[in-house]
Amino acid sequence: MRHSLHAEGFGVRLRPVRLEDAPFIVWLRNLEHVKGWVGDSANDVSNQQAWLNKYFEREGDYYFLVETLGGLPLGTHGIYNRTGESAEKGRHIVRPEVLAGVPAAMLANDLAFNQMHLTELRANAVSTNTAVLSLHRKCGFQQVGIARAAQVINGEPVDLVQWVLTVEAWSKVRPRLVPLAEFAGGHITEWEQSQFALTR
Repeated sequence: MRHSLHAEGFGVRLRPVRLEDAPFIVWLRNLEHVKGWVGDSANDVSNQQAWLNKYFEREGDYYFLVETLGGLPLGTHGIYNRTGESAEKGRHIVRPEVLAGVPAAMLANDLAFNQMHLTELRANAVSTNTAVLSLHRKCGFQQVGIARAAQVINGEPVDLVQWVLTVEAWSKVRPRLVPLAEFAGGHITEWEQSQFALTR
């Protein structure tokens, strides 16, 4: 849906997705390391734009672009299917050459609990996606189940690991993640500077 929520820190910013982000989203979701781990989606820019136009009208769906503080796109993140003080978290994809996973996840959790005033985040992750499973554990998510063959990706049924993160658990885990996020933020800033140097 159209919203104005945003957050920044640790070298990254989360801001609302725009229609002009469609080419980047298509490129991102078609990266080799992403295939098999995310649900089927629009495979060209015009279809992605059509999906975004429907998303803009959908209530309870918050889609973010993850970018550097200088505006270079790094990935996506989403908080959706909101019901009262609970919502689902996902659509978390970042380009592989930048350490943006932890900073983006931290900003999304902070935004969910502090700006949206949620008390619980739910998440589903493909059972073979070890990177996302590890990130959920680092962020304090607790596994609550496995949904067998719950989603079809590339024509194949996949199991989804189900997770829950409470605001209380996040408040305890967050301080331990700050040094890691600060380290990643330094890497992101260096990468951003190298990209700007290439265009001079």
